[in-house]
Amino acid sequence: MQANTEAVLAVNTLHKAYNRQPVLQGVSVDLAAGEILAILGPNGAGKTTLISAILGLVKVDGGDISLFGQRQQGSKRSSALRQRLGVMMQIGTASANLTVAEQCDLFASYYRNGKTVAELLQIAGLQAQAHNRFGLLSGGQKQRLLFALALAGKPDLVFLDEPTLGMDVQARRALWQQIRELKQSGVSIVLTTHYLEEAEQLADSIAVLQGGQIVAQGSPAQLTAQISGKQIYCHTLLSDQQLLALPAVVQLERQQHRICLVSQAAEQTVLALLQADANVSALEVKAVALEQAFLQLTTQEEVA
Repeated sequence: MQANTEAVLAVNTLHKAYNRQPVLQGVSVDLAAGEILAILGPNGAGKTTLISAILGLVKVDGGDISLFGQRQQGSKRSSALRQRLGVMMQIGTASANLTVAEQCDLFASYYRNGKTVAELLQIAGLQAQAHNRFGLLSGGQKQRLLFALALAGKPDLVFLDEPTLGMDVQARRALWQQIRELKQSGVSIVLTTHYLEEAEQLADSIAVLQGGQIVAQGSPAQLTAQISGKQIYCHTLLSDQQLLALPAVVQLERQQHRICLVSQAAEQTVLALLQADANVSALEVKAVALEQAFLQLTTQEEVA
């Protein structure tokens, strides 16, 4: 978060258990105006419970939640507060029998100064499908409509849960651009996604949730910097045993016809690799990607 910027969202030491089984264990995150926070974690990490608690759908056992500088009491959210929030849930849906235009009209009616049907159709890019029923839309079209409906009330804070699920590459990147434009307009966004490139491309900060706890937090660059080493890609005839025996190699993965080594001292590894196999080809050395950092961070927590 930027210095001297009031938090739009502040979660402090949140605890929640179901049947005495802890789901959230002292979770703390915050978000400033016009920033994007990505919450990452494997299935069962507590992401859904955390978002539900923030939205007032789940009563927590301990900790504080503040929205726009106001501490929330229990699981209730005022009508005025709900007017400032937009939500797109992964399992979100709409009436299969209403048309796209009717869905937009319905959601716009929930808000005092909401967007018009024409504006929502434009956001969704579904002007040509305005009179098609929701149930007949493709998976990607449904996601685009649900994204538009989350913006119906011109919210200040938006929750996006797996927003590009079912989209092709072109549609996904178009939605990324819309999310960037939302941020530029001052809207704050909480993003949950399993698509790590999405978080890397969009998020100002990332919180990695594992076993109900935040195990790492920071910008994408800060998280990848926590993982020492680099990735080495190449074509080689060396066996897995030979590759893992190279100096400083900590991980090996075969990707179709090439291998990927994670090394804590890439120069030493590459030198030894070339000495062991003079026919190495397509050699490439890269910084550790967010996906690799995420896997190592969550694996370390499981081992601990």
